[in-house]
Amino acid sequence: MKKQLILSALVSFCLITVAQTQDDTTRVVRLNEVVINSLKETSPQQTPVSCTVLNSKLINSAQITSIRDLSGQVPNFFIPNYGSAMSTTSYIRGIGSRNSGQSMGLYVDNVPYLDKSTFDFDFFDIKQIEVLRGSQGTLYGRNAEGGIVNIYTLSPFNYQGTKLSFSAGNYGFLNAKVSHYAKLSDKFGLSIGGFYNHDDGFLINQFTKKSQNATTSAGGRLKLDWNITPDFRAQYSTNFDYVDQTAFPYGAYNDSTKKTALPNYNDPGTYTRTTLTNSLFFQYKTKDVVLSSTTSHQYFKDDMKLDNDFTTYSFFALEQAQKQNALNEEIILRSNSKSNYQWSFGATGFLQQLDINAPFYMESDGIKYMIQPSFTPMGMTITDAVLKTPGQYNTKTTGGALFHQSTYNNLFVDGLSITAGLRVDYEKIDLDYNTGSAMHVKIGPSIVLFADTLKDNLSIHFSELMPKVALKYEWSNRQFVYANVSRGYKAGGYNVQMFADLVDKGMSNPQATKKDVILNTISYKPEYSWNYELGGQCLSFNNHLKSSITLFYIDISDLQLTQFVPKGLGRKISNAGQATSKGVELAFDADLRSGFSATLNYGYSNATFTTYSDSVRTMDKVTHKYVSKEVNYKGNFVPYAPQNTLSLSANYEHRFKNACIDQIMASVQYTGIGKIYWREDNKLSQDFYSLVNAKVGVTKGAFGLEVWAKNLLDTKYNAFYFDSSGSTFFQVGRPVEFGATLKVEF
Repeated sequence: MKKQLILSALVSFCLITVAQTQDDTTRVVRLNEVVINSLKETSPQQTPVSCTVLNSKLINSAQITSIRDLSGQVPNFFIPNYGSAMSTTSYIRGIGSRNSGQSMGLYVDNVPYLDKSTFDFDFFDIKQIEVLRGSQGTLYGRNAEGGIVNIYTLSPFNYQGTKLSFSAGNYGFLNAKVSHYAKLSDKFGLSIGGFYNHDDGFLINQFTKKSQNATTSAGGRLKLDWNITPDFRAQYSTNFDYVDQTAFPYGAYNDSTKKTALPNYNDPGTYTRTTLTNSLFFQYKTKDVVLSSTTSHQYFKDDMKLDNDFTTYSFFALEQAQKQNALNEEIILRSNSKSNYQWSFGATGFLQQLDINAPFYMESDGIKYMIQPSFTPMGMTITDAVLKTPGQYNTKTTGGALFHQSTYNNLFVDGLSITAGLRVDYEKIDLDYNTGSAMHVKIGPSIVLFADTLKDNLSIHFSELMPKVALKYEWSNRQFVYANVSRGYKAGGYNVQMFADLVDKGMSNPQATKKDVILNTISYKPEYSWNYELGGQCLSFNNHLKSSITLFYIDISDLQLTQFVPKGLGRKISNAGQATSKGVELAFDADLRSGFSATLNYGYSNATFTTYSDSVRTMDKVTHKYVSKEVNYKGNFVPYAPQNTLSLSANYEHRFKNACIDQIMASVQYTGIGKIYWREDNKLSQDFYSLVNAKVGVTKGAFGLEVWAKNLLDTKYNAFYFDSSGSTFFQVGRPVEFGATLKVEF
């Protein structure tokens, strides 16, 4: 069925293209013009890349309230629900990793978000979202291996008025928003707004008898726009965001019944985060060039508490508090003429200071059942109630880049263009660490202290070249085919979680804690990819149907993968394998007239390991000790990356004259995702599942009322997988949700 769907779409695309080339007399554009607002692109209207652009109308009808809601709505785009706002791991075309750095770049009003702990926030007065799939390393650099999400918020120069809304729904859902946009003069505009969001959650921790996935969030935005002269403009923006969650609602999975239990654990599972982002933007235009500058500072502070064994026993607990200060400056000079040759040059630099305090606790049951049995035969007794491994890790990352892109249109023949670009990146990562362990052991009448401390600093650096070449042939307005080749990478870093293992080994082997050994143990290199893409777009049926198709192939090397430590504690990220991902993306956007419209987006990706083996620990049934064996995963599917994403939407709008209401709207969205393999051995998976959302609304004057539902069919599915000490835990997906929203705009 999958092959038939792809083949049918390919045939349809070809037939539509042929039909359009034979009858191209009408130029009335029925569908929304897709324009990429990026300051860096040299062909923003017909960019030779697979992209999805959502305006505010589509964002509202699809009920997209956070970056996670783009999952499935965008072909081959998936962000699983980790259980808190701390980690937003994206999978685009099979590229991603839940433990290493992000594979997707995020920009909000041209400001880069450098840490994925800041990605998950409430969408509030969003003007447009652009999702560019495939490596965008040439223009965006590090961590854009899978793609880029550009988010643009409303400006007082493109909207004026006051917005008020209040929503309420089941599970204690409440949401309130207020914003005001004003042009104080022809040159100056101001906008200010805020929101409050609360959700009681739907999963009860059976031990505490309290909700384990309740969320409260709040925030606001201030934006000042100043058109100093007709050619010179400035913008200042500040964004504040706060979130407080009972988090990590994982329940034990029963392999026999194939069911996931409710959360049932004793230690706290919480997450809080405060984020403040400030930016200053300048742009100067002449008839030939555009000069832009974006200066930004982002601060965030968070605190996580996690029951690491997810049981009612007191085995392991983890705390982590992060504090980031990130400075970024980017300057772009771009052509602004009507000539065939278009170009852009850019320079960027950043400084990110990330301080992490992450103590790890082995609690009473862990000591009793896991450590003490080794001491008892020697007549030794551990007297500590809790063994704490403190960890202070301060990381300073500095980097800079120079990049260039050129596009030459009408090369040899009308409609043929070539785009070429190159980026040079440099990055340096310094780590100051301070950790250790202490254990009191009773030997006879005496109590002996066994202790070790690791305190020092490390430094790694790397430089990268990111080339890109694209050919495009455009035979009429908004009709084109293209091919491109690009290189991307995901930055390297440190395995700070490996220090617990180093401390443990250092107590018996001092050589294990020498500085060069530590560097080799905890550091990992960048991950690289070569991306090959072939696609096209066309309009047909008098510009009422827009169709696009993309074929892609990605070769990934030095794949950053999480591996067990064969003879030690915990896991580490290693450049342990290679993978390929190949697939197709289809998009159809139809204006069916009489107020009806429909969209279809489909993505298929086949992401498999070409080289990867790992040492897997299992419990010996005779000795009851862990043993390790090497397992080869070559040919297996990459975990967490869904093979299929499918979205269908139907929308209807109608305006009345001289009636009790001014307008009625209705929308239905279907989203399908899967199959998702959770582990490298591909023995545990989530089958393809379907979600249906719906919304109906009416307006009268300044007032609007919407009634909405999410997961209308109450589909049961597992949203995220976690394993601990050989046990399997899942977070189940959200059940049916419904509510109403009252809006006022004046």
